[in-house]
Formats: sequence, structure tokens, C-alpha cells
Amino acid sequence: MIVTATGDILTNAHVVSGATSVKVTLSNSTTAMAATIVSADNVHDLALLRVKGQSNLHTVIFGDSSKTVPGDGVIAVGYALALTGGPTVTAGIISAINREASTETATGATETLTGLLQTDAPISSGNSGGPLVDSAGHGVGMNTMVATSSRDTSANGIGFAIAANTITSLLPKLRTGQ
Repeated sequence: MIVTATGDILTNAHVVSGATSVKVTLSNSTTAMAATIVSADNVHDLALLRVKGQSNLHTVIFGDSSKTVPGDGVIAVGYALALTGGPTVTAGIISAINREASTETATGATETLTGLLQTDAPISSGNSGGPLVDSAGHGVGMNTMVATSSRDTSANGIGFAIAANTITSLLPKLRTGQ
């Protein structure tokens, strides 16, 4: 998600974990741009990237995720399964708020994310770091993970997003490189 018109981009920390170089391709371009990792917060699964030499980029407008309630319509935007042809958009609802979910990090450690939005909007590998958008077009969350269970197939298709209010409260710290 582009957060400044000059090239600050927010994604999930797990997307860039262990990367030695990062390239970003905007949806209106076929040219990949080099990006630097400004900072990463593995506890909250957030990373701030920066591309240089940009201006007038369209930025995400964050909504107030504390006003999000179960039943609200949302769309999940991303690059599902890294397929060619541009971004994908799937629709669903907010299923629950203030969820907690655990995931394994690239290092094998288990991290528990809290305060998540749960959605039934299909989220696939490749949607991580993309916005979860409400009916007003505001980013109420960042797609971060999908629940999967080999024992309970009803868990498949349940997605989670980091709430926008969590993101906006941590963004100043990420910008300082901490």
C-alpha cells in the first residue's frame, strides 16, 4: 500500500523477511523499481519500503477501523498467487473484529498477531500487504494471512487483516527506521 505520494510503501514484514533486494512494480507500470527497506516490525508484521524519485503517487486513505463491525462489506486487493495480469479484487464481509491469530515466521518462530479483522473475502498467497477496503474506499486493514487447517476445512477461506488503526499508530515509528 502506497502511504506517501513520494514513494513510501507499506507491506507485511513476512513479505520482505530475509530479502537482500526488493523491487516494486506499480499497477500502472511494467517496470520494477528498486526499493529499500526502511524498517520492519515483525511483532506486528509491518514493513515500510521506500522507492526514490517518485511524486504524485496515489496513496491509500486509511479509514477508522474501530468503526468496522461484523457484516460490513469489504474488498481485498492484492496479487493473488503472483499471477500475471495485474491485481485481483475479491469481495466479502467483516466476519469478526479483534481476532488473534498465530503464524510461523521465516525464522521458524511463532508470532501471534492481535487486534485483527477477520474476513471471508478470499485472501490468497500474494494478497499479503494489500489493502482491505471498505465500501467508502478507505483502507480499514492490510491483508496479512489466511487460516488453513488440514483437520478443519471450515477454517479454509478465513482471512485476517491488520487493523488500520494499528497501522496508523505504528507508522511514525516505522518512518524513523526503528
